Formats: sequence, structure tokens, C-alpha cells
Amino acid sequence: MYYFCSIVKLYILYYNKIEHLNKMKLKFNDYDLELVYSFRSNIYYESIQNRSLDLTSISINDLIVLFYCVVIASQQKAKKEMISMIDFLDVVDENGGDACIIEFSNWYSKQLELQYENVKNANEETPAKKKKTKKTS
Repeated sequence: MYYFCSIVKLYILYYNKIEHLNKMKLKFNDYDLELVYSFRSNIYYESIQNRSLDLTSISINDLIVLFYCVVIASQQKAKKEMISMIDFLDVVDENGGDACIIEFSNWYSKQLELQYENVKNANEETPAKKKKTKKTS
């Protein structure tokens, strides 16, 4: 339980820093959507794919589904109507197709690096609590 609470505490402490990280914009017909890295997109991914994201062997299909999940999570945060997968693919094509997917891949990789650095820095800044042991005589 302590481990879980520590992770939640670290996430809350560094949430504001994470919010201001590099963002990617995607053009829709009537607005621009700023993509935001969030845990919600991972949950959407697992719901759609019925499995966890495996970044060690990601296929183009996995990458596109992940991209879609980031978009719908970002739309929800921006209080925009969530797009269907078919319409999303049209938006990707309108935003450069393969180049858009490569840009997303680079952006997502950078977000993961920044997340790792934030957690690493948080662990270095947070003093480890030592368990107190009672001596028995």
C-alpha cells in the first residue's frame, strides 16, 4: 500500500510539470487539437486492443490505435466531441499521412522520455523512508 501511495503522490507532485511538456497539434476541420500525454490514453488503448501496450514490439496497427487513443483522450480533455476511428484516419491523411504518424511516434517517444525523467527526478528528491525496527531483548 505504501508503494502505491508513493507513486500516486509522485504523480500528483509532478503533474503540473508534465502538463507543460511539449505538445503536438492536429488540425481538424473546425479546430486545432493539442495532443496531451495522459494515462487515460493508455486505458483507452487497453480497452480497444484488449491487451497492454508493448512498446518493445509495436506494429503500425498498434501505433495508429495508440495515436487514436491519444487523440480521443485529448478531445475529452478539451471538451470536444470524440472522433470515430474512420474519421480519425481521414484526419491523419489530411495532416500528412505517414509524416503525421512519424511525427506522433517521435512526440510520444519524447513524452515517455520526459515521464521517465520526471519519475527518476522525483525518486531522487524524495527521501526514502526507513522502516523502524524494534529491538527485542
